[in-house]
Amino acid sequence: MRLTTSDLHLLVDFVGELHAPSIHDLVERLDTMRKLGRLLHVDIIGHTVWSDHGRRLEHANRWGREERMDIEYKEQFQAVDPISPLLRGRPDPIPITALIDHKTLRRTRYFADFLMAHKVYPGVNMYLEDANGVMLDYRFGTSDPKKRFGSREVSILNLLRSHLINAHRLRQVACAHRDEAGLKANCPSFTLEALKAPRPNRKARMLLAGFERDERHTLYRMLSLLLHDSSSALQWNGFNLCLEHAGRAGNSKPAYVVHMLAHTIGSGAWLQQQFDLTLREGQVCHLLLKGTADKQIADMLNISYWTVRTHVGRVLEKLAIDSRSAIGLAVLNASHKASHKTSVE
Repeated sequence: MRLTTSDLHLLVDFVGELHAPSIHDLVERLDTMRKLGRLLHVDIIGHTVWSDHGRRLEHANRWGREERMDIEYKEQFQAVDPISPLLRGRPDPIPITALIDHKTLRRTRYFADFLMAHKVYPGVNMYLEDANGVMLDYRFGTSDPKKRFGSREVSILNLLRSHLINAHRLRQVACAHRDEAGLKANCPSFTLEALKAPRPNRKARMLLAGFERDERHTLYRMLSLLLHDSSSALQWNGFNLCLEHAGRAGNSKPAYVVHMLAHTIGSGAWLQQQFDLTLREGQVCHLLLKGTADKQIADMLNISYWTVRTHVGRVLEKLAIDSRSAIGLAVLNASHKASHKTSVE
């Protein structure tokens, strides 16, 4: 791949913006999209978020064309789209001409009545899969019929893979933990600076208190890896780790914040994050949510029955409920509140 000096500066600048938290979808960040458009030589970018491994549409948006294009696609042309079925199961960036030749595409109604109506020539597509069945679908096109997409664009997108996943995770953090005063650190996080030990926030300290020494060392090694290689999209004990550039410390070296975002609603990690539970309390609450009896929980976690009873009492207190039968409703209410914040934003 050959990139000019200008391209390299643009690429570094774009990656830096992907590590800044935002409540806005990527294609709603117009200045950021203009940079990506210049980098890939495209003037339309579609971005769709799917859940359940691509079976359920969560969010769709586009940059470079008016909203009417999305509406027409959903109402008239999704059923005759010859490209989407060919993309399933292809996790890497791929030029559309590698899937369907230009002459065949031009003969379809999809091309003649839809793409040409909006002056779009499809270029290259990319699926990214994050944890728990979340898929990010990116589509890049151009109004220039002479533009040809190939190894250059594929190489750039491969470089951006983990950074785009990181941007998606940071948006989840921003949307889930935003209040009237602005962004609020409501999930475990660590501040990282070179030559200094990671500094945990209150939630991270509570999380660490429940782990054995070896587990804490494993986490700190991963944090050290992120400090030296921000291109890694890491996971740890049910949490997605996402990196936020936080400017520079007093010694002019870059400082970062690593957010730990639980990726499965109802998991032990999610319960810890949502209700300030300890590690063990999160494990117990998760098993209670599944209808597991106290004696079974004791056997599964290798703790005494009376220790389980103590954890159950603390779980009920932190969830502000009177009985274990209300745990499911508390989780549903909390998950609905979090998803409502995201959808409103």
